[in-house]
Amino acid sequence: MLNSVNVPKEFKPLFEQAQQNVQQYFDALHSDPTKGTIDVGGSRYILIRGAAFSVEFYQLVRRLFGSENQSEADLFASGLLYELAHAIGRSDAQNFHHKMNLTDPIAKLSAGPIHFAYTGWAFVDILEESNPSADENFCLLYKHPYSFECDAWLDSKEVNQNPICVMNAGYSSGWCQESFGIPLEARELTCRSLQQADCLFLMAQPQVIEEKIQEYAKDHPELAIIDSTLAFTNSNLDIKSLTHKKPSQQLSKLLSQRLFAYARNLEAVQQQLQNNVQELEREIHQRKAIEKKLQASEKRWRELSDTSFDAILTCEGNKVTSANIASVKLFKQPQAKINTMSLDDLFSVECFQIINDTLYNGGEEITGLKLLKNERENYLDIHIHRVELHNNQQFILAIRDVTEQTTALQHLKRLANYDTLTGLPNRSRFQQIVSRTLSEKRFDKKNALLFMDLDGFKQINDELGHSAGDYLLYEVALKMTLATRSSNTISRLGGDEFSLWMPEITHEHDAEKVAEQIINALNKTIMINGHPVNITISIGIAYFPTHGIDYANLIKHADQAMYQAKAKGKNQFQIYRHDNELTDNNITED
Repeated sequence: MLNSVNVPKEFKPLFEQAQQNVQQYFDALHSDPTKGTIDVGGSRYILIRGAAFSVEFYQLVRRLFGSENQSEADLFASGLLYELAHAIGRSDAQNFHHKMNLTDPIAKLSAGPIHFAYTGWAFVDILEESNPSADENFCLLYKHPYSFECDAWLDSKEVNQNPICVMNAGYSSGWCQESFGIPLEARELTCRSLQQADCLFLMAQPQVIEEKIQEYAKDHPELAIIDSTLAFTNSNLDIKSLTHKKPSQQLSKLLSQRLFAYARNLEAVQQQLQNNVQELEREIHQRKAIEKKLQASEKRWRELSDTSFDAILTCEGNKVTSANIASVKLFKQPQAKINTMSLDDLFSVECFQIINDTLYNGGEEITGLKLLKNERENYLDIHIHRVELHNNQQFILAIRDVTEQTTALQHLKRLANYDTLTGLPNRSRFQQIVSRTLSEKRFDKKNALLFMDLDGFKQINDELGHSAGDYLLYEVALKMTLATRSSNTISRLGGDEFSLWMPEITHEHDAEKVAEQIINALNKTIMINGHPVNITISIGIAYFPTHGIDYANLIKHADQAMYQAKAKGKNQFQIYRHDNELTDNNITED
């Protein structure tokens, strides 16, 4: 559990690990008064009263400067304490990073506030608005609820006019500067010693810290942020006023402090530049090695791609930069020409739009893409690979011609769902269509299911042969299809049994009208091998939702109604009735 620092939730796991490491480090604390030593993890520490480096130090400097130069004395004291703490913070950070073997900047930072807490400086509360990044956008906003400097001033009852947690600011900025490798300054914006709610700090790079303070003050008008003369990191020191107020020796001390701060920042900038040069040299060396490997890899890639049966295109945006030999066979274009073409030259407008959308939406696969080639449809599967080449995003399209497989699958699918003799949906497909409609459960819409069976088909089949029977079934299917509208679904259930699904009819007599049309369409002589054949049909009708709300009940009730039609004399339709009393609708032949 993290209890030595408050941080935004995204940083908690890292700080929890840092807390564990620091706690183990300080668990090794050993004090030996006989030798006057305090040892922590192999390093010697010393204990100093907080007030001695805070309110009492200020009091000493004020006496040295004299009562007429109190502001200058405070400026000198705060500047000296800040620089001392900044140097200690950097030194402690460097030592601790080495002992803990820390390399990541955030990990280095995470150890700082916890080390800060264990050594008694203050508890740190890092605010959500912080942005710890190793550039000019670096901004750390934090509070020290228990600053040793502030507590010393409050206990002393000494009056001060400015924020006084300068060592806290110096130490934390020194630690962070060492962690991120960039020059950093920290300012205390509000202080409990001034009867304000918090000891609030802002840390940023020296050249932008004033701007960031102003932005923060603008966003938080409720805070009384002091434009302090103790802004010891501000180089706009009024030299003339100091000349009139104190001896040149004191002015010299103040100027020395400013030069010391400037030199420290200059050192940090120089170190940052040196680190950048070293990093650049490493990158150049790595880039050369990578480019050498890349050249060898490109050669191997071209050799491999030319042995592939798949067409392989390397593209930069819409532009084809290379194509393998298999691309020639697929696109019927010379390889050299393909290398100068764009994707919209190789594909139709529709295909290119699909490919382009997939490329730029992060897709990795396109299946069953239709490519019209020589007035013949080809089906393609495209696998997309994204690579970084010469600092440019490139796409590799591996294109496989799957026309034969797709055609075979379509044929198998048709065999599974359609009757091979009539081309009508089979029983399985018909059930899928009806069930999909019924799944919407729209009880305000009427639907009708017609179950149809040919009268006397077995006799015709026996007398004229199975081939004649097959021809008759084909003709019957054609005539029934022509007698109904396209929104209806006709199916051959098997043998001489057919069914018809009529979705969303307006009135029940719409189904009865279609039944009459089918009966009348079949009441015409059909010639089979020179033999006149007359065929009739019996039809049963069931309505949704009156006679059932699922496929099983509707087909069962329509089947029962069909048998009643046969019992009534055939060549007619009957409507299912719950009480089995069926309406009588005899249709005579024309």
